[in-house]
Amino acid sequence: MERAIARSIYADVLDDMQDIGYLNQALADYYTNKMAGLGWDVSTDVFAGSWPRGEGERARKERKESVTLAMKVTPSNVAKWLNAFVEGDTAFSFTGSRLSEYFDPGW
Repeated sequence: MERAIARSIYADVLDDMQDIGYLNQALADYYTNKMAGLGWDVSTDVFAGSWPRGEGERARKERKESVTLAMKVTPSNVAKWLNAFVEGDTAFSFTGSRLSEYFDPGW
């Protein structure tokens, strides 16, 4: 069940990131706090490897640029053990890219 929750958070963040063309820090903080509320270890940057992360680097649709989201969280102890048994890793990891939907209004 926790893996499904993590997958849905990943999908939500990637959808939002695709719409605005980058990983907004406020968005990252919101979801990090949400995951911390679930009791997951978010003491490291759970979105390390995601790009772009700044508004100035924003991926644009007219340039056919992509956004990449990488998310890795350590769930509760029970989910860690189950995931280690099934996946061979104690953390939930998701990575993917999509074409940006952000269209620069000044283009």
